[in-house]
Amino acid sequence: MKNLFCTFLLLISATSFADVDHSFLDPRYTHMIHPKVSINSEKGNAKNNTAAIIALQSSVKAQGSRGTCSIFSATAYLEGLLNGELDLSEEWLEYTAIREKGYEGSDGPNNFEALRKYGIASEKAMPYIAENWVKVFNPLSETRCGHITDEKIKKTCLIIHYDPTLLFAANNFDSQFTNAREEAFSLRDHYLTFENTGYYHTSTNQVKNHLDQGTAIVLELDFYYGAWNHLDADEFGIGRNMDHWYKGIVFAPEAGSVDLVQSSKYLSGHSVLVVGYDNNRVVTKAVKMTDGTTKTFSHKGVYYFKNSWGTDGFGKDFEIDGVKYPGYGMIVQQYANEKGAFFSLPAL
Repeated sequence: MKNLFCTFLLLISATSFADVDHSFLDPRYTHMIHPKVSINSEKGNAKNNTAAIIALQSSVKAQGSRGTCSIFSATAYLEGLLNGELDLSEEWLEYTAIREKGYEGSDGPNNFEALRKYGIASEKAMPYIAENWVKVFNPLSETRCGHITDEKIKKTCLIIHYDPTLLFAANNFDSQFTNAREEAFSLRDHYLTFENTGYYHTSTNQVKNHLDQGTAIVLELDFYYGAWNHLDADEFGIGRNMDHWYKGIVFAPEAGSVDLVQSSKYLSGHSVLVVGYDNNRVVTKAVKMTDGTTKTFSHKGVYYFKNSWGTDGFGKDFEIDGVKYPGYGMIVQQYANEKGAFFSLPAL
């Protein structure tokens, strides 16, 4: 028993470190429509009122050891639209967005469609569990998924933490799920009666106008490990800037850089909630090049964003105008515009 307890403590410790520093990602997104860079977006406001948008957000959360970043950004987006009055369930959105896919990893359009069709429950009704049950055993996984004999359905259950057939089941053994379903459908009928409008923003002018109006926006992009100073950047020979990591600074994959070459071999996706921009903020970084040299680059213009990796690692020292916002960050606009896509819902 003592050895089992020690093993459990080691597992918790390793998981906690992974949650803070390893920072789990989505598979690479396949739906990307990059916004056209509009000259008007550079000549308008220099920056928006980022602090006002942040004031509407829920606290920064941690997705743990699950590839659910797009689930967290979509949920945070909806919480902001509701003025931060509700703490919503990422667990429910993961369930409804993934149940028919059978594998981990979603995206903005798919998540918004799941919200439109199935609504969302509160965090209290269906709390988030930060474990991938395919990789980590949890006694609850046996309770919820142990009765399933079909291996494909069982694997899906381990990913989304509930039997995927429960969504429309008239009778089931899980009262928590039933109550969450009723709450989600009620919220859908009250708030989420919108039509599918495509969700994409096709120009940077649209993106910044959206932010100027006081509403956040979802960003999904190809992930470059050096630009983000991710833990795997060391493993891939790219290197990390830990000062940038803790300050939440995301640079860009420069042409001729080791980051661009190496990250392209292992591309994943990441999704965040953009809460602001500053066209005049300059970011500078020394970058390792493929010819063995190190070159210094600068970029003018950033987007500010809310992340889903907790507050103790990435962005723990992030600040805007001297005000700290742990768990937030900023990304150079060039990277976001060239490698990303922006989404929002129609007005609720």
